[in-house]
Amino acid sequence: MMNANLQTALNKINEQQKKFKQGTAPWYVGEQLKDMLRENATSAGIVAMDIDQKGMGLADCEKKIAEFASKNRQGSVGFCGPADADRIIREFYGLPERRETPTPIAPAGTQATAPARRKLIRLEDFM
Repeated sequence: MMNANLQTALNKINEQQKKFKQGTAPWYVGEQLKDMLRENATSAGIVAMDIDQKGMGLADCEKKIAEFASKNRQGSVGFCGPADADRIIREFYGLPERRETPTPIAPAGTQATAPARRKLIRLEDFM
C-alpha cells in the first residue's frame, strides 16, 4: 500500500506533466522524480508541498539541469549525464542523496553466501 504523501506527490507530478508534451525535458524530470520517490518515499511530503510553489515546478528544475548542461558544452552541444541530473533534482527538491544498495550483513555466527556467479556460455555448446 502506498503512503498518502507519496500518492499526493505522484498525483501533483502527474498534473504538472500534463502541461508538457510527453518526451520533453520537463516531462522527463517528472518521470525521474517519480522514480526517486518510489525508491525512497521519505521526502514525498516535502515534494508534495514544494512542487506547487512558484519556482519549484518541473520546468524550474529542468532549467537547473539545462543550466548545468550549458556550462558543460563541448562545441555546440551541452550535456548533463544521468548522475548529474539525479544530483540536481535531489538538490532542487531537498531529497536525500542516493545510497548504494547496501551489502547484506550475515547474522552473527553464520557465513555470508557469495554472490551467484554467472555461468559462461559458449556458442560451441549449442553446435
